[in-house]
Amino acid sequence: MRPLLPVPSSVLDPATGRPRVGSYRGGLPVVDVLGDRPSLAARAFRRKRWIYVGIATGDVYIGVAVVRLGYASKAFAYVYDARARKMIADRAALAPHFRASVDDEGGAGRSARFTSRRSRVLFERRGGVDALDVRMPGLEITATLDASHAPPAVGAIADLGGGSVDATEKRALLAVLGEVCVDGNRTNLDGALGGYDYTHGLLPRETRWRWAFVLGRAKSGERVAVNLVEGFTGEVECVAWIDDDVFALHEGRFELDASRPLDPWRVRTSDGAVDFTLTPGGMHADRANLGVIRSQFVQPAGVYTGTLRIPGRGELVLARALGVGEDQHVIW
Repeated sequence: MRPLLPVPSSVLDPATGRPRVGSYRGGLPVVDVLGDRPSLAARAFRRKRWIYVGIATGDVYIGVAVVRLGYASKAFAYVYDARARKMIADRAALAPHFRASVDDEGGAGRSARFTSRRSRVLFERRGGVDALDVRMPGLEITATLDASHAPPAVGAIADLGGGSVDATEKRALLAVLGEVCVDGNRTNLDGALGGYDYTHGLLPRETRWRWAFVLGRAKSGERVAVNLVEGFTGEVECVAWIDDDVFALHEGRFELDASRPLDPWRVRTSDGAVDFTLTPGGMHADRANLGVIRSQFVQPAGVYTGTLRIPGRGELVLARALGVGEDQHVIW
């Protein structure tokens, strides 16, 4: 199994300008993917940044994202009710690029901001915790995510070829306090588990990936989270968090009918250490064809069941963890 290395001082090697490819225990430094390529074209068309926040209670899964492209920005937020097996809120907004920022200044913590005429999303470090504030039509989310008793973050740096590079930081099993309000109906989030995906890269014009993010508990009581990807960055970002530690995993393998994304997915690793079934109940989707920009993006939310085997820890069984799958093909 690959090692999780100490955090590097920079994403790019100062001597060569090449990405410092690897998986890192403890996240990433301030991310600079431009190096000596500060051209307008690189900034406008290849540089992509986003933060995705996931929160899971026993019966509710929340997903929130801010995406900052060089030429546009967007945000979405949804609330999935696992008991009713449906989305009870699904909101999205699009705005000019300058209406969003994603960790533009670097420094402690990861941050994102999006504002439009009817929507606001803010994720920032306040008093040692990450604070999430969402205001969209019929949807309000106010929550804090506390990492003080969480396992380490994981950073991953990948060379995507052709001068493309991606850096991503994942955190999970953060302690959540707060509430969500959908059309006046409030749900307490205290005691929920949270996590985030911060990604910043100079990306190829065409990208494809499949992704899974899981938050919950094993039948034996351990807090468990899993991040798997197939394609794109590959194995470097695939990990499982169990209670206060993090473990490297092999690359994900996804079996699904892409034409029927609400049918069950089988989600595994290439070595079989992870063998999950995702049973979706609702889905956030973004399908667009604007000529030079085309997107086929689906993110079903639902219940994960199955087994996770980590050397030295035996087999953990997930009977009902919440999470998402994602199938993305985008030309941007």
